[in-house]
Amino acid sequence: MTIIEALDDKNLFNPWLKNPATWIAWKTFLKALYALPMTQDELTIYQACTGRTKPPTAPTRAAWVIVGRRGGKTFICNLLGVFEACCPYLAPGERAFVMLISVDKMQTGVSLGYISGLLHGVPMLAAMIERETSERIDLTNGVSIMVKAQDFRTVRGFTIVVATLDETAFWKDD
Repeated sequence: MTIIEALDDKNLFNPWLKNPATWIAWKTFLKALYALPMTQDELTIYQACTGRTKPPTAPTRAAWVIVGRRGGKTFICNLLGVFEACCPYLAPGERAFVMLISVDKMQTGVSLGYISGLLHGVPMLAAMIERETSERIDLTNGVSIMVKAQDFRTVRGFTIVVATLDETAFWKDD
């Protein structure tokens, strides 16, 4: 299942979209991230937003997104985190992490709340929750979704499936 199929699925993430027709630009973004085929309308949006003529032919490893308040970026980042957390490719016994990183743990906790809501709101995903605390959600498939404060020393050594770096313009740069 692709992330677009998951977003369109009425048993997964589609109910979270108040008006699915207004999410075409974000769907185009997700298709670009995963190098999924685009319609002509999506290609036009991609070209207008990126200045590029051709979409990616391979999934991207990183994306920097500049979006104003209430633009949907937190939802899309958390959707990516949940999607990747539920579909990992791990070795037996390996634990991987979705890292939610921001200036401080309190700010990043907002994203963990969104992710908890997404997981609990979908019965099949709720069944994957093994343990939940204020800073971490452990899933039965060997993935943990974890809140971290911005500090390069605290994220080393982890197998990271996805990392969302929120509000990087306000990070300390020393």
